[in-house]
Amino acid sequence: MKYKSSDIISKCHICQSTTHLANACPRKGKINEIDIEKQPDVEKDDDVENSDYKSSIFSESSKDVEHINSTFEIMESHSHLQQLSIGQLDLPKIQDAQLRKTKSSRGKGYTAGNSCIIEVVIEDKPTKLLLDPGAFCSCVGKSFLKICVPNFEDKLSPIDGIKLNTESSPMKALGIFETNFIFPHINGNLRVTVESVVMENFSSTHFILGNDYSIMYGIDLHNNKDRYFTI
Repeated sequence: MKYKSSDIISKCHICQSTTHLANACPRKGKINEIDIEKQPDVEKDDDVENSDYKSSIFSESSKDVEHINSTFEIMESHSHLQQLSIGQLDLPKIQDAQLRKTKSSRGKGYTAGNSCIIEVVIEDKPTKLLLDPGAFCSCVGKSFLKICVPNFEDKLSPIDGIKLNTESSPMKALGIFETNFIFPHINGNLRVTVESVVMENFSSTHFILGNDYSIMYGIDLHNNKDRYFTI
């Protein structure tokens, strides 16, 4: 079957109108404008998705950074601890440990202990001094200091922000008393300056040289057959 040109009906494939073709369609511009207006929305959605993706990446990165920082802080704090502990040491078997026996009678081991009380000179007077590296600080009782230095209260320096306790009760600090201790020795006397904390409720018959000045002056106690100390 043959078609004549008059039998063919031309129409616009955009608006389906028979009065014009698609290249002259007046609605073509409107459709393009709609497409252009809708395009930014699509891009905006893509931007939102990208921003959400980036924010998720940054949030995960920040979490990683926080984890790294926290790990560093833990490692740094651990580095200031004691490097070796009992659990880290390679201890020998108990059967291989050498047994060292005491020479004292059974049940009398405590009798071998002794305090390291020596005689020093203070304010041109001989007095007793206890070398006690286990004491937190050097101190003296008020009543005993009154005997050695009657006018010690005129020489007291104030003391603030310190709390001292014995195993049984708290101690009341009155102030700081500075004096010179002279250690007599056959090869030459030694003079050291010591600040002692004066205690109100501390009954003693000697000065106590504690861990503070034992470290400052390098005083070491040696327990051998004969107890002695070095400065």
